[in-house]
Amino acid sequence: MNKVNLPLFLQKPIRFIYYSIPDKYRLGPVFRDTYEFLQKSQWWTEEKHNEYQLEEIKRLIRHAYDTVPYYKKKFYEAGIIPNSIQDFDDIKKIPYLTKEDVRNNLDDLISKNYNKDKLKAIVTAGTTGIPVKIYVDRKYDLSREKAFVDHIFKRVGYRADRYNKSAALRGDIIKNEIYEYKNRILNLSSFKMTKDNIFKYIYLIEKFNPLFLYAYPSSISIISDYIIENNMNLNTPNLKSVICASENIYDFQREKIEKAFKVKAFSFYGQAEHVSIGGECEKSSFYHMQSEYGYTEIINKEGEDASYEDEVGEIVSTGFSNYAMPFIRYKTGDMAIFTNEKCTCGRNYKLIKRVEGRKSEYFVDRDGNKITLTRSDEALWRVSNSIFTFQYIQNEPGDVILEIVIKNEFGKHDLELIKEGFRKFYPQFDLEIKIVGNIERTERGKHMYLVQNIK
Repeated sequence: MNKVNLPLFLQKPIRFIYYSIPDKYRLGPVFRDTYEFLQKSQWWTEEKHNEYQLEEIKRLIRHAYDTVPYYKKKFYEAGIIPNSIQDFDDIKKIPYLTKEDVRNNLDDLISKNYNKDKLKAIVTAGTTGIPVKIYVDRKYDLSREKAFVDHIFKRVGYRADRYNKSAALRGDIIKNEIYEYKNRILNLSSFKMTKDNIFKYIYLIEKFNPLFLYAYPSSISIISDYIIENNMNLNTPNLKSVICASENIYDFQREKIEKAFKVKAFSFYGQAEHVSIGGECEKSSFYHMQSEYGYTEIINKEGEDASYEDEVGEIVSTGFSNYAMPFIRYKTGDMAIFTNEKCTCGRNYKLIKRVEGRKSEYFVDRDGNKITLTRSDEALWRVSNSIFTFQYIQNEPGDVILEIVIKNEFGKHDLELIKEGFRKFYPQFDLEIKIVGNIERTERGKHMYLVQNIK
């Protein structure tokens, strides 16, 4: 909804009406065309998917070569011209794009065909927690993004042509309360869940009786535990699915959620960088990586394509929607488990068994409550240029250690900004900051976001 200068007393009813309109009619022709295209393309043969992807890659590379200064320079250094990319093997000639590359070359990554001031800026944290800023075409990229999301959610009953009553238990900041109604969605705070108020969350969900519940797996698992432990029969007759995103969902979490809510726990994968997207289907828990959205590679530690069953590699993706700021062979930092299997649903997408290395742990407060840490990286956003990487460590309930590897320009003021940002999201914890020289990665090359020593 575009911002307009309306009197305050009119804003709420107008937003209510606006978000009552189904996505198909509210979001415009780009959404509708993309959505209808996906209803057909999902049943393409593998050969047709490959053909489509190769043509999209060629078109994107030509655009990047002609209009994006960063790629013009990188392609020249690598001896690449657009016509030299003729098959998938040729794509390997293109250098990776890293989060550090994006941070250091922000303006040069924006196409000269676009006015930066008219683009939408999105800030997202990388694997190290240091934020990455990207720019997208508000009208085109974001409309396509929603079309893909709606298309994937259709597998659990979501209707783009109807109003889908939804609740969310995610990382929204809600002042003074544990909930708020925004854009016709019941938003529940994942930061205020304690042993003493879990029943309030359950009451609000039952009272609202949504069709869909969007949640962090770590947060909804806490509620599921309470429901199961107290032998409760949840009264949500309209609920079709619990849709989990932003964190990896583990088997034990899925089991709890489905037992408590008596619906399918559906997992969804994507990034703010808009380079790859995937979701489960009606037949399996594998992520179906949408070939119409981007080209996804799984690169092992040797730098080769993962090829054997259960091999672990990093997701490297090329997005097809964002021509304002193209991401080509972008190293997402997410580790995935590869599979050669084909899904019985009939869709011929590349499958991923699960995504590893995502932020699914908890902080533990002094009362033993588990607090999701999905927003903890935001404490460092204002000092991101002064930090190489960081890691949280918890040895005692209520106490958190933050180890940071700093750059030369880091100072006392930066320490205060970190503490201030952390208190905003986690006021119940005491934070100790330690400056260290290095933070080790795991054997799989993953960055441990939290070392949790409380068992």
